[in-house]
Amino acid sequence: MKVPNEISGLDIKEINPNTCIFTCIPRCEKGISPIKQMKSKMQLNGFGKPLDDSISIENACTTREINLESILLKEKHLIERDRISRNLPIQSILASNYLNSSEPYILNLVSKDNFREILNIARLFPGNLTSFLGFECRLGSPDARADWAFAISGLNGDRFVLENLLKDGYLPGQLLIQNEWRQIKDFAKTWADSESILNDKVQCFWLEFDMPKDSPDIPIPCVFFGPTKLPKGISANDYNNYEWLTKVALPILRGQPLTKGIETYLKNCIERMPKNATLFQIGTLLSRSADGVRIYINKLQPKEVIPYLNSIGWFDETGEFTKLIKEVKDMADRFVVSFDVNEDGIGPRVGIELSFDSKIFQKETRWVKLLDYLVDKNLCLSEKRDALLNYQGSEEEFTDLTMEPLKAASGNLNKIFSSTIVRYISHIKIVYQPAEILEAKAYPAVRLFK
Repeated sequence: MKVPNEISGLDIKEINPNTCIFTCIPRCEKGISPIKQMKSKMQLNGFGKPLDDSISIENACTTREINLESILLKEKHLIERDRISRNLPIQSILASNYLNSSEPYILNLVSKDNFREILNIARLFPGNLTSFLGFECRLGSPDARADWAFAISGLNGDRFVLENLLKDGYLPGQLLIQNEWRQIKDFAKTWADSESILNDKVQCFWLEFDMPKDSPDIPIPCVFFGPTKLPKGISANDYNNYEWLTKVALPILRGQPLTKGIETYLKNCIERMPKNATLFQIGTLLSRSADGVRIYINKLQPKEVIPYLNSIGWFDETGEFTKLIKEVKDMADRFVVSFDVNEDGIGPRVGIELSFDSKIFQKETRWVKLLDYLVDKNLCLSEKRDALLNYQGSEEEFTDLTMEPLKAASGNLNKIFSSTIVRYISHIKIVYQPAEILEAKAYPAVRLFK
């Protein structure tokens, strides 16, 4: 394109960037303006305003011809680098960008409207807060709604990004006036405190969002955290290693101390774990106003599942769950049992999660046997089985315009972002509850890898 005469003779320093700046900064997603509640140097300079669709094409073309766009993008990335170095939320990439990359592959598992509602919440969270997200898809019904979650690592500075996100007004104010979000804020502050026992005891933190058809105006997540792996030689079923759970972590998240009954039953669950088992995750269902605590026990052998549950006071009166364990024992090599601990004991609902220990992620082919079993048992629709198997893959080069900010950041912010997004099946869960039919769920993941 020919450069207009009135522009071509000017030195770039003479150009007033205020005349064309809004055509140069890409959006995080197509048609999405940056979050108004966020505060940053970029917003203070006017970069955070929505794009003005009335700006002329001529002005936009002129901007590109004098390479001002590349200069501003470089400046933008320098600003983002500065924010990252201070563990502040960035604005060029949001958690929704990562989920967006899965859209062509997830819509046979998550309805389009459901997916858009998930994105609306994911836009609240910056891309440097998480690199591991996922969906919870119910497999037995064509119209079942999907939930979603993301993890925050205890490594690097992710936990400090969480603390800053919650304390410095980057989230909408109507969230932070809710008791549940204030409790999450208190947990994040304590986790980030180098003097706190949680600092080296908590390995990761999960926010899981239920997505019912009539979603509440204020999203309240369920929250879970994973204890750091105990050193060699330390017994995993020694309750003394986990008193911080009941004395510090859970009271902060719940906004009140544990009752004596819940604490006693939690202690019993830990002390009766088989020798090689570990406490995988523990949390509270804030969005469901549940009083109990949910616990996940990892590395159980299939033959240990029923005896362990019996030892903590849960019994399979119908034999249905026992039969299930026998049938799936050769269909996975990693088994996690989850259940609720309430004031009066172990809740009736029990889940068994199945997955594989190998680290080949999107190249894992052994899901076929388990998914075929679920289809044969009428726990999974055949079309959802096929969709799950087709979901797996990776994106090494982003061609979708909505991913361009991530592509740009991969080169400029390579300490934070990977150029590869991997889609894979994290695990399959089968839930048993007396007097109800078994329910199967799949957890397709979206993860960044270097």
